[in-house]
Amino acid sequence: VDGGGQHHVDYYGMKHEVVECIDSDECFVDLNDEHAFQTSHLNDLVTESKVTFYHPDYVLQVPSRQHLINLLDLAAHLRNVSLFILVLFQLRRASVKLDYKFRDGKVTKISGPWQEAIRYVLGSSQNKEYDALFSKQFHDLDQFQDDSLDVFVDALCDVFVKYHRDRSIVPRPKQRSFLRKIIEAKECFHFSEVGSGKTKVILPLFCMAFLSSNKAVRDALARGGREKRCLVVLVPEHLVPDARAQVYRYCLSLNFRQDYRIYDDIFALLHDDVRLDEGLRRTSAYSRSLSTGQPPKKQIFVTSFNQFKKALTYDAICRKVYPNRDRVLVLVDEVDDFLDRDKLVFNICQNKANNFSRETLQRYLETARAAYLN
Repeated sequence: VDGGGQHHVDYYGMKHEVVECIDSDECFVDLNDEHAFQTSHLNDLVTESKVTFYHPDYVLQVPSRQHLINLLDLAAHLRNVSLFILVLFQLRRASVKLDYKFRDGKVTKISGPWQEAIRYVLGSSQNKEYDALFSKQFHDLDQFQDDSLDVFVDALCDVFVKYHRDRSIVPRPKQRSFLRKIIEAKECFHFSEVGSGKTKVILPLFCMAFLSSNKAVRDALARGGREKRCLVVLVPEHLVPDARAQVYRYCLSLNFRQDYRIYDDIFALLHDDVRLDEGLRRTSAYSRSLSTGQPPKKQIFVTSFNQFKKALTYDAICRKVYPNRDRVLVLVDEVDDFLDRDKLVFNICQNKANNFSRETLQRYLETARAAYLN
């Protein structure tokens, strides 16, 4: 600070706060009820939030992307480069697109340690000391890639326990058995009673397994086809905030340097940089120059059934999904809620109630009984 107790304008070699030089593409709904994207400076998105680090592991876990934006602004304000790097690692995994304005014509915008920090996160510079420091902040699931499914599920549960204060919440044997069942069973429907921890325990564990490189999980989820690279989590409307919070909390700090994405809005698929195929078109000069050029290995979308139904009415999304549908895995929570006659999407483009025939209702009831009886 200078003599007056204020932050010196040249501290760390910058005259601007670094968050003012980072842009993010944000999805919003316009006045015509259409989804669109707007580029905003991160400093314009800052709000107030609270993040708690729990003893004894002190793992960074956030319930929403907004918490990461606030933490990034705090790290820059405190001039804490280490916290800035850790938060930026997770923010990239939760963002549609981030742009970094290093220069504006002949004017240097981002310089000094901040530039080195961003280049390190993007993978365009190497630092072994940083690797040794930050790799400890991410749970390494790749070390279990050759283990059997039983061993791997137990290892996942051990990682799950580290997220909790004093490691007080441990997945029960029944929950572990149910997780193994939905991963490897050939049946599509599985019954679990109310209060069994489907959203709080089973959902984050399943997403962690999906993002892992375990061969047993990969082969089981492929269901005889190609490896699944996209997971769509569908939950009832009232459970969407909780489901998003659980996935963010447990899945953003996995596998140091693994490139994957977690989106809280299915309409992120409308963005040019969000692709399901092998190619990844980068529209930003900064992204093209500083990125490794590799597409996200895996992607998770958390949304509601109604939003998913609406998304499939967009031609731009269908053009991405249809050719890669064998790469997409859909996980549906409380499927009986979606099979309600007014919610099931037989006529996806018509605003009419679905009048089921007696034969269709009988088949639904048979399916429900079969799932209940296991």
